[in-house]
Amino acid sequence: MADALVSLVLENLVSISFVEIEEKERQKLTVLQDAEAKQVNDGAVKVWLEEFKDIAYDAEDILDEWNTKSLIRSMQQHPDLNASVIRKVRSHLFYLISCFKPIVIRHDIGNKIKKLNERLAGVHKKKESYNLSENLSEIQINGHRRITSDLVDAGEIYGRVGDKDVILSKILDESSHCNLHVSVISIVGTGGFGKTALAQLILQQIKGLDKFEMHIWVCVSHPFNLEKVVKEIIEQVEGIVPDILGWQALHKKLYDSVRGRPFFLVLDDVWSYSSNEWRQLKQALDGGANGSRILITTRDETVAMMMDSSYTHLLGQLSDADCWSLFKRITFSGREDILYKFEDIGKAISKKCDGVPLAARVVANLMRFKRTRQEWRDVLASDIWAVEENGEGFLPSILLSYYALPSYLKSCLMYCAVLPKGADIEKEEMVKLWMAHGYLGSNGSGSADLEMIGREYFDNLAKLSFFQDFKIDDESKITGCKMHDRVHDFVQLLTRNETIILEEEKVSSVKVRHLCARDLNWSSIYEQKNLRTLRSFPGNRGNSTIALELLHQLPRLRALSLRYCGIQKLPSYVGSLLLLRYLDLSDNCELVELPETICNLLNLQTLDLSGCKSLIRLPKGIAKLSSSLRHLCIKGCDDLNYMPLGVGQLSCLRTLEKFIVGGCDKEGKEKVCTIGELQLLNHLEGHLEIIWLEEVALNVSDAAQPELKMKEKLRSLNMNFSLEEEVVVGMEGALEGLQPHANLEKLKIQHFCGMKLPDWISSLSNLTELTLFGLPQCLQLPALGMLASLENLDLYGLKSVKSLGWELYGVEETLGDLNRSGSEQVVIFPKLKKLKMSSMPNLEEWDLPFQNGIDFFPNLSELIIDQLKGLQILPSLGKLKSLENLELSDMDGLSEWEEKMVVLRKEEEEESCIIMPCLSKLLIKTCPKLKIIPIYFFHALRDLEICNCPQLIEMQPSLPPFLEKLTLGYLTSSLLPLLHNNKHNYPNLNYFEISYSSQSSLPQGFNLLTSIRHLKFSNCKFLDFKPDDLKHLTMLQQLEASNCPILTKRFRKEDVSSSSSHSYKISIESSQPDVNVHIGIWCDNCEVNPIVGKRYKCKDCYDDLCEKCYITVNQHHRQGHKFDLIPNRGDSSVFLHPDDPSEGTS
Repeated sequence: MADALVSLVLENLVSISFVEIEEKERQKLTVLQDAEAKQVNDGAVKVWLEEFKDIAYDAEDILDEWNTKSLIRSMQQHPDLNASVIRKVRSHLFYLISCFKPIVIRHDIGNKIKKLNERLAGVHKKKESYNLSENLSEIQINGHRRITSDLVDAGEIYGRVGDKDVILSKILDESSHCNLHVSVISIVGTGGFGKTALAQLILQQIKGLDKFEMHIWVCVSHPFNLEKVVKEIIEQVEGIVPDILGWQALHKKLYDSVRGRPFFLVLDDVWSYSSNEWRQLKQALDGGANGSRILITTRDETVAMMMDSSYTHLLGQLSDADCWSLFKRITFSGREDILYKFEDIGKAISKKCDGVPLAARVVANLMRFKRTRQEWRDVLASDIWAVEENGEGFLPSILLSYYALPSYLKSCLMYCAVLPKGADIEKEEMVKLWMAHGYLGSNGSGSADLEMIGREYFDNLAKLSFFQDFKIDDESKITGCKMHDRVHDFVQLLTRNETIILEEEKVSSVKVRHLCARDLNWSSIYEQKNLRTLRSFPGNRGNSTIALELLHQLPRLRALSLRYCGIQKLPSYVGSLLLLRYLDLSDNCELVELPETICNLLNLQTLDLSGCKSLIRLPKGIAKLSSSLRHLCIKGCDDLNYMPLGVGQLSCLRTLEKFIVGGCDKEGKEKVCTIGELQLLNHLEGHLEIIWLEEVALNVSDAAQPELKMKEKLRSLNMNFSLEEEVVVGMEGALEGLQPHANLEKLKIQHFCGMKLPDWISSLSNLTELTLFGLPQCLQLPALGMLASLENLDLYGLKSVKSLGWELYGVEETLGDLNRSGSEQVVIFPKLKKLKMSSMPNLEEWDLPFQNGIDFFPNLSELIIDQLKGLQILPSLGKLKSLENLELSDMDGLSEWEEKMVVLRKEEEEESCIIMPCLSKLLIKTCPKLKIIPIYFFHALRDLEICNCPQLIEMQPSLPPFLEKLTLGYLTSSLLPLLHNNKHNYPNLNYFEISYSSQSSLPQGFNLLTSIRHLKFSNCKFLDFKPDDLKHLTMLQQLEASNCPILTKRFRKEDVSSSSSHSYKISIESSQPDVNVHIGIWCDNCEVNPIVGKRYKCKDCYDDLCEKCYITVNQHHRQGHKFDLIPNRGDSSVFLHPDDPSEGTS
């Protein structure tokens, strides 16, 4: 890292014509690489290297301050400079500065640099004492080229099958956890041994066993933060972040979230803990169902013992053979043909990894770039293998791979030390931070694609195994990741004094440059005058405060992250942080406006206001940032209803998620943006939403001004009109002029009131997703069928469209006849995977004319049709060979399927083609006239839901033979399809649900179903049956009854366990309160839900027991627990159990 930092600064120094650094002085800097290699074991070298870096940091600060002040001076003397001129000022600053007080500035900068040279010379003299070599030892990755190897799947596990099987057997073996309600199992092993990967594999297999209702994963890391762990568990269980203050309330919320529910919880990477905190956490988790499990991974066997583990698995090293298998898979992936050249040396290198999976993975990725046997021999003979850990927590293999990195990647990797261990690393955020610190090169003219360079750097570090646990988007690109603990230990070791993760108020280093603190309100933070990065803990939602009044004491800040700090007003003196390049104010929901002084931050590259939903305006002078601002993030700024004039001058912008045309300044004092302000923003990338486009319809000639065709990096565009009838006439012309570049991948058009869509839509050859939402006057769709890349098509609210046919497909009606003569086949919607049509009430005809020479929807997997009330006949869907999910709902007029089934080609007949071979899910809802489902739908159907289709229920001859899930709603007859097919009893049917039935008994033929595991009834007012009627369901695990009053009373009185061959969980809910029913409360012993009658609550572990379980002597009584009787209004007082030590309760 030091060599990259120093060389970058020296290049800037040399660019000043009146300062010269001799080439021989530059060459002396090569000793830095050797110094970095020796600093690990030599404290004196480490101190010497830190002195060198201090000089480099000071030099960079001097240059940045001088550049900024000079730019301010030039702008003050020439206030009308536009963005392009300002960028030229930046590029040729040292030439232009001679016009403005040259003697003073040159003398000042010259003196400061002279002193830096003196310090540099003094440090250089000391190098003789350390025997540092000037020979380059770095293994170069040429230039800035992207590493071309594929990202190796580091999740594949070698040599752990035995470990996995043993741990799984312990988890599933009930006899191993006798007398334990929720037991703990621990995996203990040294960092890098693969504890996390093994736990992930176990969790994956557990999910496939259907044993636990909930599967929860929490990365604990260091230090143990009880409230954070509890909130993460609740979030995963309930799907929302708990907004709860106070430990008692949070503790109770956790207990209620898991109460009576079987869960499997993984607490990954537990370093340390407070016994009192663990006891409180375990108390709440003990509310889960009996048999729940907690799996922890830790480096410390003492932690496993103190957490009362019922079984501790010690994870050892890999065998040499397994280590070589892992090493070989990564190193020679895709190039197995050269294995023979390096196998002997490779086995020797893998053996040096000492059976540590992380070490093998890191070194293997390094060796992918070694092309000769000599390079392999050099690695094998490296002195770095002899480096001892000395308790620092890193592996020699990491050190070896780090020194092989090019200097530009070293800086990026070291900066990641600013995040706490186990934190999520978001790719785009990290790239912006790297850019803010100059690691990606100079901003120059503003046109350099630094973001692309940063993304390549990020991917390269991922490919070299410095990152793991990747988040992948729909395009298989990495969007985020984590850093392995051992790698994190290593980068923190090398940046120990300059990068600090602050857990408590005292700052231990006076040389700190980058700081991440749990609380930004600690005054000691603002004593660090050299601070370049200040941020709160990631995900520290609402728990961090900020001493805003002290920010001005940190003049050298480049990156400031104040996310979730509850800021209501940003002080004006934030504008004094002249070197700031990255400012994150996101998710400060009460922030209303920004001070105008923020426009003094002429170096600002990123301004993140995402989620500031109360923000009503941007600064008026935002155009002052035209030469630097690249990312203006305003997604989620819901109250922002106009943009100030001048946004169009921000020609460096890459990110602008929302652009408001016109709008309204409530005070009427400010000029607002017109559509023409987009004209110069040709570097925009990613997503853009343009709001209130009806303003353009008032003056159609303005439509071409934004020149969207020039914005070739824009990938997603949302064009939002409003439904104002007076501007309908101009809307077609406005949309016609807003044609985007052909590179566009996603397009959404909302509330467009024209009758015709522009033809340019059909020319977007890279379009993968198209949404047409709320187009009430549109009569006809353009030719979308020929869009070669389209994968998702969503049509909503096209109320005037009456037919879909040849014009949509983009071919002539006669083409099918012509193709019979042997012409090339035409494919309509060749890549479409999902088609959704909804709220099109006047659609009367949908033609799908299958014929020789034309293939429709060859890749369509999901078809959703909703609220097409005028459509009476569905086209033949049998030729949709890839269709997996079909949903039909609210189609009042649908009565039949098109009878002219599929005309099979001769070759298909010869192959005995199966019609609709992939259809696995079918939903038909509120189609009152539909009478039958075509039998060819049944070949692969697994999930069938029929709701409010009375004629269909009565007429269907049979059910699909391999059905696994059946849901029936609004039944008016007990005569179900079950009676019509007695050949088998549907052996795969494990879920059966009936809702809104008027019947009083179970459907005829229900006794033939023997494989049901989950049985559910809801809103069946008259339904009644006895537990004995379920005796044939020997595999039943859960019975649910919701708003079924007769069943509620029946199962409250019946003794289910005596009437059934086995026990199963019962869950009863009712909208009508019953004084004898504890709604939502179940017994933690027998799991009956809800508890009826007497409810006993344990004061010690918060368990709830029904009366039957309470009067039975159990572990609570044996352990001396006390109980409270929680009566309902209809209860009468009873005596507590004679073994209950509670006093004063009756």
